[in-house]
Amino acid sequence: QRLLEDLAHLHNQVLGSLEINRQMINLSEWLPAVLAIRYEAALQKGLRWETHIPAELPVIYADPERLAQALGNLLNNALKYTPGGGTVSVSAGVEDDDVWFRVSDTGPGIAPQDQARIFEPFYRGKTLRRSPQGLGLGLTIAHDLVTAHGGRIDLDSTPGLGTHFTIHLPRTPGGSRR
Repeated sequence: QRLLEDLAHLHNQVLGSLEINRQMINLSEWLPAVLAIRYEAALQKGLRWETHIPAELPVIYADPERLAQALGNLLNNALKYTPGGGTVSVSAGVEDDDVWFRVSDTGPGIAPQDQARIFEPFYRGKTLRRSPQGLGLGLTIAHDLVTAHGGRIDLDSTPGLGTHFTIHLPRTPGGSRR
């Protein structure tokens, strides 16, 4: 019981108080800045980096730091689990009342039995345990932050073929896309 309490406390420390400080974000300016640091990391690891982002993205009402943290966690996982020579790609777009960001990789993928639990705190599937780094909190934090913005994260993964995480956020303040 004490260990579980310590782990829950650690989760809360990593996530911090879940305060969302919304402001108007011009995604066409915000997204390149968020991606720049991960681009360098991808090149250093010997990965191909692809982006498929329209020149014009909307302005949304969100917390730029927390949204960058959520997207950054997905990108960090893609970089960590994609072997050298593989590809990490980022795309974005608008569909109906949503804006979306997709992070795709050519890593090992996530086993079907692990996919239902991948957003649980401290959960690490068999494939994910191969990496000594991490506590199994990055995806949980990304999920919690996106949910706090009224959005959702979709997962599409096939073992051996890679993984696609898609963040969907409402374009309008107070909207919710579940």
